Amino acid sequence: MLQEVQDLSWKYLRMYPLRDIMWKDIQINLVPLEYDDSIRLQKQILSNTIHHPIVQKYPVTLTYTRLFLKGLISMIEESNQEVFEDLYTTYTKLLSQNASSPHCDDFCYRTYNFSKAGVITVKETCKLICDGTTGMCTWEASHVLADWCCRESHRFQNKRILELGAGLGLLGLAVIQSCKPLSYIFTDLHHSVLKTLKENIYINLKEKHSGLTLQESEEATSSDDWAKGIQVSYSDTDVLIKRLDWERDTCDDDIEVILAADVVYDTDVIVHLVKILKDILSKRPRVVAYIASALRNPATYTFFKDALVDCGLHTCTETYHQYQESPSQPPVSITIHHILP
Repeated sequence: MLQEVQDLSWKYLRMYPLRDIMWKDIQINLVPLEYDDSIRLQKQILSNTIHHPIVQKYPVTLTYTRLFLKGLISMIEESNQEVFEDLYTTYTKLLSQNASSPHCDDFCYRTYNFSKAGVITVKETCKLICDGTTGMCTWEASHVLADWCCRESHRFQNKRILELGAGLGLLGLAVIQSCKPLSYIFTDLHHSVLKTLKENIYINLKEKHSGLTLQESEEATSSDDWAKGIQVSYSDTDVLIKRLDWERDTCDDDIEVILAADVVYDTDVIVHLVKILKDILSKRPRVVAYIASALRNPATYTFFKDALVDCGLHTCTETYHQYQESPSQPPVSITIHHILP
């Protein structure tokens, strides 16, 4: 497979911004081809994007697929090549599908290919806020912290890890698949987030899933179930999904590492975040915390740092990172705090 086709495949699977897809990279290879070779290349593109096995099970949005195919067909026509008939057929079928439902594109699947953690598919919303929470989509700091944890896997191997505000599970899934922790506890508060998180864990760990089936786990969604936690075994890692209210709950689990990403965004939330960090770190002096924060509001960021100091927590080191999903997206500054009691 051409490297350009492989790159295009992964961009499609993660719903990479269409305006940033470099169709010219494919066009350069397509223009000089004879008819049979041109059709062969187009078949390859179709089978590795729209008809990719992952997409057949976990599709991207209908709107994105339509626009992607429209761009692909336009590029082929501009290359003075005959368009593969299946491309037209697929596009026509997509246009005929009913997209009138207001929830048609509310949810989708994005599939990410991490260099060390491998392939991770995440169900998420296309909206910034869904069901009254921002936890139904992945955010920049989770990508940065996931990459960093994979590079620093020795810090997490055979460790008992707790994630605060796990959201849809991208960070935890990357750590589980690349760092081989002894145990990993995903925690969040919102019911819809927990339900989708559980589905994402099933999607990615099901090959060695020994807990509930997806259908059964969807039924186990009462407050008591979430408070007790739902267990899953994956290889040598014990996985637990549970509800944790930073304001009202305490954490009595045996842990050695705390992870959190994109949880520093509101001063009211920060007060409770620092409280739960203090509670855990003061009980277990050997526990360390790694908190990844996007610098969006300097005042909020300063409030977080001051709150840590006021609670007697110590930031051992801070590492600075830049994340930019694509050229048209603004770069985001991310800081990873290494916090000790």
